[in-house]
Formats: sequence, C-alpha cells, structure tokens
Amino acid sequence: MIKKIEISKNLRKLPPYLFAEIDRQKKELREAKISYIDLSIGDPDIFAPENIITELHAAALIKENQKYALDQGKYELRKAIADWCHDRFNVTLNENTEIIPLIGSKEGLVHLPLAFVNRGDYAIIPNPGYPGYRGAAIFAGAKTYELPLLEKNNFLPDLKKIPLTVRNKAKIIYVNYPNNPTTAVAPAYFLETLVNFCLKYGIILAYDNAYSEIYFERIPKSILEIKGAREIAIEFHSFSKTFCMTGFRIGWACGAENLIKGLLKVKTNIDSGIFGAIQQAGVAALTKEGSYTTRIRAIIKERRDFFAHKLLEKGFPKVYADSTFYIWAKLPPNFTSSIDFSKYLIQEKKIVATPGIGFGKYGEGFIRFALTVEKEILEKAIALF
Repeated sequence: MIKKIEISKNLRKLPPYLFAEIDRQKKELREAKISYIDLSIGDPDIFAPENIITELHAAALIKENQKYALDQGKYELRKAIADWCHDRFNVTLNENTEIIPLIGSKEGLVHLPLAFVNRGDYAIIPNPGYPGYRGAAIFAGAKTYELPLLEKNNFLPDLKKIPLTVRNKAKIIYVNYPNNPTTAVAPAYFLETLVNFCLKYGIILAYDNAYSEIYFERIPKSILEIKGAREIAIEFHSFSKTFCMTGFRIGWACGAENLIKGLLKVKTNIDSGIFGAIQQAGVAALTKEGSYTTRIRAIIKERRDFFAHKLLEKGFPKVYADSTFYIWAKLPPNFTSSIDFSKYLIQEKKIVATPGIGFGKYGEGFIRFALTVEKEILEKAIALF
C-alpha cells in the first residue's frame, strides 16, 4: 500500500484562498449556462495603452529578450522606475541598489519575509487585508498578529493597541494605502507615526502602494516621502493597477538598500527574472503614458460616483469609496453575515461580489464591489437590487 502523501503543515494553516472560492462559484454559474454580473475581482476591463502592446510585440522579436532575464531587471526599466518615482513623489532612488522589478507586486510581498523573518518572529498584518499577507507570514514560519482596521478609526490601525510582547518580537508589518478593501487613504500624520513606530522597534515596513494612482479627492503619498522611512521601509508598486496590465505580471519594489538586497537574494534562488519584452513594455508605460492614469481615474470616478450613490438609494447604510476601484459597503440592515449576503446576491440576483469576512474577521458586516466593468453593466446590477 502506498503511503499517503500529506501537504505541509504550513500549507494546511492557510485558509481557502478567497478568490479561488469565488472562481469556483463563477464556474458553477458558467457550467449551468447562467449569465451573471461579476463585481468580485479587481481585474480592470480597460485596455492597456496601445503603445505598450506595440512595444511588447516589437521587443518579443528581439533574440536577447528571449533569453534568461537578469534577476535585477533591465537597467532601462530600473531607471524608468526611478524617474517615475521622482516625478510622482519627489523621491530620489538609486536605480542600482534601491529598486528591484518584480513578477507582479504580489510576488515580492510574499517573498519578502523569506529574506528576513525567522521562525517564531511576528508578522503584523492588517485585518481586513489582502489575503497574500497572511500567506507570506505562514510560509516564512512567522506568528501573525492581526491589526484591526475599524470603521470608527477611519480604517487606520491603532498602533498603540499592539502588545509590547508583539512589538518586541515583530520583524515585519504589512501596510496598504490606498487600502484594499476599505478604500481608505492614509493621511501624512499617520504615515509619520507608522515610520517612527517601525524605527523604534526595528520592524520592517512593507508598504503596499499598488493603488497609488487610483485616487480621487486626495492624492496618496509614498511611504518613502516620510522622514526616516528610507532606513526601514520597502514599498511595492504594480503595473497591474496603474496601467491595467494585470496579466503582464510586472511590478517593482523600492526602498531601503538592505531590504532590496535581501529580496533580490530570495528571487535569485526562486525565479529567473521577468520576460525581457514585458520589461520593455514597462519602460514604455512609465515613460510614454503619463496621461493614461488621468484618463483611468476619470473613468473609475464616474463609475464610483454612480454606483456609490445608487447603493445608498437602495438602502445600503454606508458606502466607502475614497480610492482604488472598489466600493466597501456596509450590509443592508436585514443581513448580518457577509457570506450570507454574497450567497444571496449570487443565487437571487446573479451578481458576484466579495464578502468582507474573506479579508479577515474585521471585514464582517461589509461587502466589496469592484468597479472593473463598464458603467452600463453597473446600471444593470443596480436595477437587480
């Protein structure tokens, strides 16, 4: 008899991946030939700029781009990233030591703890928060401390509530603003408090800034704009959100040289870099598409203004939509479970949305809608409520 092969203890600790479960539900609808409106996952429906596609095609024909890429990435891409960060945030980066391209920001966020976290160290993760942070901590053997993002605190964490025992054993804290799923934008005073907290306790600040360009009334900052952050912080960016390039799988990390160096060493042992043609497409995005994000913001804002207003008219007690391409809505009064409400939407309305509990226990009581469909589809969805 063949001995049964078990998955690892770390893998068993992971809860079912939220979006995999949503994909399963959508597959069931498709197999039953039932049409539905998908407002669940933030995968933009807007085409990437045509210049990027043209550059990608041309670069793919070059033999050098068909070879293994350097883990550190092309110099041209790192230089374009450095220039973009200077123009956008007035942050000066050394393209050789303070920037590393990534196979999407998720890859870097999850791999980072492997470079610095030892078994038994604490990783502080936001709740509600992106599920990848928890997976990153578990794979590195870390203990997790969940930091509540509460409505009463404008979805900003109260760092004073972190126990001293956790602070002293914490190696990394994940922070994400503009925030998914709550849409909150962090004010400068909070970022200053956060940096000082991390400096005091020697905690790596992993700042997920993937939605930095999807904003409306308030312009988000880079954590690297804050005094002292260059000593302790590493910031992650995504071409997926900024240029609607989700399937390209390209992003970057920038910040403290020792943190970049550690992440690069992990990547050297895991992957062989980003396809060279995609890197060239990234250069084109950063250097030639400065007006693209302005157009994207206008489109998302129009959708947000319409859908948020209509949700309030339909009886949702509170709607948050300060940034990103999501709406974080409190459940209607006759529902207390976000799972139950999401099932109701699927079964009765054929609308797929993301239950707040999927982002952590403090997400209960909310539902997340993605604005990554045309306004006409949003109008159809509202008509079904």
